[in-house]
Amino acid sequence: MEKSSRDILEETIILIIASLFLGFLISLELVWPKISIDEYAFLEGSLISLLMLSTFVIAQKVVAYHLDCKIKTKLISFRKYWFQSYKEGRKAELPFEFPAWLLLPLAIALLTNGLIKWLAILNFDIEPKATRARRKWQELTESDIGKIAISGPIAVIALGLLFKIANFNEYASLCAWLAFLALVPIGLGFKILNSTRITWVFSLLFSFFILLLMNISAPFATLVMALLLAAMITIAYYTLYEE
Repeated sequence: MEKSSRDILEETIILIIASLFLGFLISLELVWPKISIDEYAFLEGSLISLLMLSTFVIAQKVVAYHLDCKIKTKLISFRKYWFQSYKEGRKAELPFEFPAWLLLPLAIALLTNGLIKWLAILNFDIEPKATRARRKWQELTESDIGKIAISGPIAVIALGLLFKIANFNEYASLCAWLAFLALVPIGLGFKILNSTRITWVFSLLFSFFILLLMNISAPFATLVMALLLAAMITIAYYTLYEE
């Protein structure tokens, strides 16, 4: 099997696994010591998760394509457990990939009695295409990575506003929640924070206000108010802390 075909198959499997897991989280009813899953909610949650995650990933791949890059979607995991590569002469890495995508959402669900459902479990690896050699700046920059990373949450917010227009309020809220969590500096959110702090502050605030206003105002009003509030607070932050 060719590498490109194998990558597509692997990413498809990852999307299916991620969607089923999010469907499980969405349908999870946790009241200690009872844990139950509603089968219909699981199926519905898995399907809407597949739509949200597909939108998320496709947006990132489109932006990566225009930047002459290639990304490979993966589930959030890590090896390094310290900020430096070496700690006291030893390599500060685990001997295996820690499955944060699985354990973090389960831990949060258990600790909050199922109240908080952590949906942001995707990340990506990136590499430049050979065609990028035609560019003035051939090397990948943190700005490029940030643009690709942020396109996923933006696309999901747009999907949520469409759901809101169609009066699917529950789906709209799920989209807003996924976008907000994706911007928290764990995995994908850290890529955006690392690219430019101002963009990260604005996008996190924007997604927060979208989430806050989604169920209490019309779609256009939600968008305009979220943009204005995020812009004002970001300007204040820049004036007070960045200048």
